[in-house]
Amino acid sequence: MKKIIVITMSAVIALGSTAALAQSKVNKSIILNKSLNKGNAAIAIGKGNAANVGSVAIKGSKVNKSIILNKSMNKGNAAIAIGKGNSANVGSVEIK
Repeated sequence: MKKIIVITMSAVIALGSTAALAQSKVNKSIILNKSLNKGNAAIAIGKGNAANVGSVAIKGSKVNKSIILNKSMNKGNAAIAIGKGNSANVGSVEIK
């Protein structure tokens, strides 16, 4: 069990500080993401769950003439999404 958690945490940390724009339209907008994360874990277990660390996620949304800033400094936090259709976020912005 420890090996799975370590691999998951490493993958989440490696994928942290990203911007995901799925089926979204962003017009004349500025999205800034400056995230400093150390020793955090975001774990998603189940169908349709998401786990984010220091990220901006925009899904199925339209952002128009807006500014989104995400400056997060996180250390030693944990967020877990268990079940169906849940999100676990640490220092993240999620727009659906």
